Amino acid sequence: MDIYMEDLIEELLKARKEKGFTQSELAKLVGLPQGHISSIEQGKIDIRISTLVQIARILDHEVMLIPRQFNSLVKAIIEEKEGVESEPLWQPDKEED
Repeated sequence: MDIYMEDLIEELLKARKEKGFTQSELAKLVGLPQGHISSIEQGKIDIRISTLVQIARILDHEVMLIPRQFNSLVKAIIEEKEGVESEPLWQPDKEED
């Protein structure tokens, strides 16, 4: 499994726990066996896009394709929203103050 899938699975697991759902509860909402949710979270199976979208929406997330050059901007926005301290993406030159 590549790093991007690991990140995706980690985010799904985090979102499920934040919503307070057990695997069984999520499985019931999605219409899948609990074992399938477990296999997804362990990275044992490739998740179908339709299933990913359904799970994400149940967990109050959206699946989006973002042009790679905007990844750092999106991450900065999310971190700011979550209160994570990060370096600004842009700072004025000393002459611009």
